[in-house]
Amino acid sequence: MSDDPHIREATLEDRAAIGRLWQELMEFHYQLDLRAFEMREDALEIWLRWLDEWLTDPDRIVLVADTGHELVGYIMGKPDEGPPVFKGRHYGAIHDTCVAASCRRRGVGRKLVAALLDWFRERGLTEVHVGAAAYNPVSNAFWRKMGFQPHMIQMRRHITTSRSPTDQPR
Repeated sequence: MSDDPHIREATLEDRAAIGRLWQELMEFHYQLDLRAFEMREDALEIWLRWLDEWLTDPDRIVLVADTGHELVGYIMGKPDEGPPVFKGRHYGAIHDTCVAASCRRRGVGRKLVAALLDWFRERGLTEVHVGAAAYNPVSNAFWRKMGFQPHMIQMRRHITTSRSPTDQPR
């Protein structure tokens, strides 16, 4: 990649390019887990409306990696909080993160994460959480390389509409 991307805050004018990156991300995840990432036909339209909320909310941020010719990545983050019983319950939450397949392993994701961590620091946050699909070794390796460690394990189970013998606790 000859164009070293500049990290900047996204604008409403970036929404179509971010949407294309999001579609690439969803297709990648769909190939890993067909059931969990099967999209509705109007998924992009719905997601773009959700993105518009992020782009206009001063308490949320969307950063993009811009080569000057195209956007090659984005990351979304916001302050969040845990239950009020915990000390230090305020933290930064990373939501979607995507780097175009053609630009991966070239430091783009690292730059996006570093810029978002700076944004969280400016808000006085000292901890950041991110979710990563358990079946995605690429993502898990990336987040570990960025200094993240497993904290909680979220599990899922599909159930049928009719009760089966396996619905009984063991």
